[in-house]
Amino acid sequence: MFGLFDTKKVDDFARSLAQDLARRFPPASEARTDKGAANQLAVVTEGLYARAMRFHQENKLGVYRKAKLGNVFRWQLQELGYSAGFIENVTKGLVVRLAKKK
Repeated sequence: MFGLFDTKKVDDFARSLAQDLARRFPPASEARTDKGAANQLAVVTEGLYARAMRFHQENKLGVYRKAKLGNVFRWQLQELGYSAGFIENVTKGLVVRLAKKK
């Protein structure tokens, strides 16, 4: 019963996703407007979303843990220095992907 609210694994995973994004598409890259930057961001985020889906399937995340993952991811991106609009778009993409059945 008490394991139901233990989210350490989810928290750690969400932070690792944000750190991976920061490593592969740093906050300074947001200022880039070239087509290469858009393509790079698309590839990076698709990879992150795929990792999140595998994590979800392996750990059978319920609604609470999905929300927790999204929130921790969002706050970690904010700490890393991303803009509010960027954070909103990337987090929304993650949460929408996790909400899909498959």
